[in-house]
Amino acid sequence: MSLFLQALLVAVAVTIAFIDAHTTQTHIFRPIFIGPVVGAIMGDFQTGPQVGVTVELMFLAVIFVGTAVPPNPTISTAIATAVAILGGGGTDLAVATALPVSFIGQIAETVQNSVINVWFMHRAENSIEKLNTRGLVMNNIVYTMAMNALLYGVPTFLAVYYGADFVAAIIKAIPDKIITGLSVGGNMVGAVGFALLLSSIKNRTMWPFLFLGFFFAAYLKINMVGIALLAVVFAALYFYFKLADQSEGEE
Repeated sequence: MSLFLQALLVAVAVTIAFIDAHTTQTHIFRPIFIGPVVGAIMGDFQTGPQVGVTVELMFLAVIFVGTAVPPNPTISTAIATAVAILGGGGTDLAVATALPVSFIGQIAETVQNSVINVWFMHRAENSIEKLNTRGLVMNNIVYTMAMNALLYGVPTFLAVYYGADFVAAIIKAIPDKIITGLSVGGNMVGAVGFALLLSSIKNRTMWPFLFLGFFFAAYLKINMVGIALLAVVFAALYFYFKLADQSEGEE
């Protein structure tokens, strides 16, 4: 398969992934899925999954809160996987590429959410006022989904086709102030999400579980995957103990 066709297929896969992220939410946009797909397209069935899992762990705790857009893992994984396979650097090269590339996706998403989607939303509202069903569908679905190809598919194609030097040139062209600002904002997203989570815990009986999670993370150095698995265990125990108490009360 030629490099042109590989770059085109990777760009199509990224575009479909972003459409899924903005509509159906089947989570095919996650790194753990994108990595193997790009690896299959590039003919490397070993590096793709390795990069996907590695980048997934890097972005596991990154969440989207309101208008605060974190670094994007989808385009980051696709380009990092392709660059790693083409450059022969394996996961080390992918990790070194992933985070800088994620800022490109972050900038594109910020522009899309704060400018482009707002413009299409106003056009959709005008279509509703005029009872224009076709205009509503085009502005709310077709045009907005087509923007995914322009904002994410095209940069992915160019990055894969022209290689790591092209990606480095794009990153270098972005002003340092923008990169720093987006980095700081992205790092704050986790804190904002945690604050929102705390505000939603109104039942005081749940607070011990919060402190248990903090204890395991802070003092036992268990990572996010381990904490998530412990949360599943605690939730199951809580459910079964509560169910047992209800059964005893009925007797």
